[in-house]
Amino acid sequence: MNLAAWPIPKLHRAPMALVAVVAALILAVYLQTLQYPFISDDIVYIIRNTRLAELHPAGLWRLFTEPYNDLSEFLPLRDLSYWFDIHLFGPTPSVLRLHNFYLYLCCFPLVYGATLGFWRYFRPADEASAPWAAAAVTALFALHPAHVEAVVWVSGRKDILSCLFALLALWLTFIAKRERRLSSLYAAATLLALLAAILSKATAVAVAPVIILLWLIFWREIPLPARRKSQLLWPLAGLLLAALTAVIFTASSTVKDPIYFGAEAITRMLAVLGWLARLSISPESRHFYYPVFEDAYLSFRIALGVAVLVAAAAGTVAILRKKYSLEGFAAVTFLLLCMPYTQLLPYDTDSLVSDRFLALAVWPVSLLLVALTWRLRPVHRAVLLIAIALVWGFQTMERPRDWRNFETLIDADMRAYPGYYMPAVYKITSYQLPQGLYREADIAANRITTTEFRDIMNKMIRVHYAIHAGPADARKLQYATTLLWELGKDIKQPPAQSRWNSPVKNLWIKLPYILAIEWRSLSVRYPGDVSVNFNAGLWMLEAKRYQDAEAYLRDATNSQDLPKQLRGIAYGSLGLAMMNSGDFVEAEAPLRAALKQSPPNLQAYCTLSEMYKKANRMAEAKNTEAGCRGEKGEGAKR
Repeated sequence: MNLAAWPIPKLHRAPMALVAVVAALILAVYLQTLQYPFISDDIVYIIRNTRLAELHPAGLWRLFTEPYNDLSEFLPLRDLSYWFDIHLFGPTPSVLRLHNFYLYLCCFPLVYGATLGFWRYFRPADEASAPWAAAAVTALFALHPAHVEAVVWVSGRKDILSCLFALLALWLTFIAKRERRLSSLYAAATLLALLAAILSKATAVAVAPVIILLWLIFWREIPLPARRKSQLLWPLAGLLLAALTAVIFTASSTVKDPIYFGAEAITRMLAVLGWLARLSISPESRHFYYPVFEDAYLSFRIALGVAVLVAAAAGTVAILRKKYSLEGFAAVTFLLLCMPYTQLLPYDTDSLVSDRFLALAVWPVSLLLVALTWRLRPVHRAVLLIAIALVWGFQTMERPRDWRNFETLIDADMRAYPGYYMPAVYKITSYQLPQGLYREADIAANRITTTEFRDIMNKMIRVHYAIHAGPADARKLQYATTLLWELGKDIKQPPAQSRWNSPVKNLWIKLPYILAIEWRSLSVRYPGDVSVNFNAGLWMLEAKRYQDAEAYLRDATNSQDLPKQLRGIAYGSLGLAMMNSGDFVEAEAPLRAALKQSPPNLQAYCTLSEMYKKANRMAEAKNTEAGCRGEKGEGAKR
């Protein structure tokens, strides 16, 4: 049977009318968010992304050679779509969001077409039902609440754009099938669409094994006399494309973590799988941050992840035995599409699970549900599918209201997970403390169930209160300085779980930035106080914020009020900060000055020696080594 031949168009009119009605309803729901502002990462991708805004049309090819955003994500087609929006209409939230809506609507006919291909192939005896089954799958796909995050959030563009091209590739996969071969034209178009999906979001590489598996199945069904090994070149080309793009993205992107080998890596993978499976079928309210290791039902999530693996394994075995089933292939596809998000190759994220991760994986779930219900009587089938559609549709109508601003999103998460640290930290640091809501901040902090994080946030609140509340005096200055140093020591060593729990790692990256802001606030509150600049400079140096350290220490050394016994330390620290910033020439002067103070800072010899070596001034490095060795020897005696 030629899968490229469509049935009589009349068979599609009623099913596609259903899809059109659902699409109109969904669009009406999403249009209410059109005037919402930019949120969270939107600021980085759009407002502050001057490199992208200033990119000349003649230089658009550069998008395909290096990341063009401050988060170092190498996503050329996503950034290209942003570039067109910004240059045609400016950084306008409504325009960029409307573009997301349009891309989402374009997914529907591709879901319909891909589902037709799957249904006809795996259920040839029920081919007459294919249009209605495809319409049901498309309607469920459109109504799924997990899509709200990817569609309404401008930063979700990569998920929707990648989903669009991935669905196009899957549809073309079936169009390429011929009775005794693959159509070269359509197979090439399939790989081109797959490449576009990967260039929109790297995790679309997971679509490649789905396409390769289908083409291998098609090849096995070619009559043996007509079967040629050369026909396997197309699956091989798909494999090479996936491998090559994976290598390119690995080399070009910095949004990744070192691989962690431990039992927690397996627990994390299974828990993430369980969470994604739950979110794919659950009628519950949606959120921005989801706890995984902190989840009270972690064991259940892990068990659900195991169930997903078992179902996919069963489907794989059936495929290998040529006992093809639509349900089995849907389970395998769901697992493959979720695998990039299981953190087997770790990457930075504030939430190990997000709704947008399901942008494409919702399709095999919808296909699986429809395939299972199609075995029921028509009335029972219709009632069950309508019930699922209504529940999902209700959540889709409710969720966009939370995207009015970032605070509303955080509030929704805090209501759902009152003991989870991630929304609490954002609520406290971004909203409650800046508004002086210390009582509310105390309540939010004390609800955090993780003791270490609760203590950190309580100290953060005390620091902010000491700096900002009440009149400024010397006693409060000393108290605030002490608190800042103590908190700096507390966050210096990240918890052990940061190795396998990205949200914890990201929180520990965020905390020094918060403390740096508090040091800056302290210097503003006590202008001209040399002790603030001296202490802030030393803290910035210890936190490896070298440019900030240089600014504070320069002010300290320029002040006549800096005590004589501290000047050597200040000059030496200034030179060290300048050297670590790469300013070797200018760093020499403060280091030499550190040695001339009374008492001299002999540690400056070691810094000078290191600086001369980095500047390839070996003779001078050798001259200062003796002083460095002497200082180390004195240090050992002391």
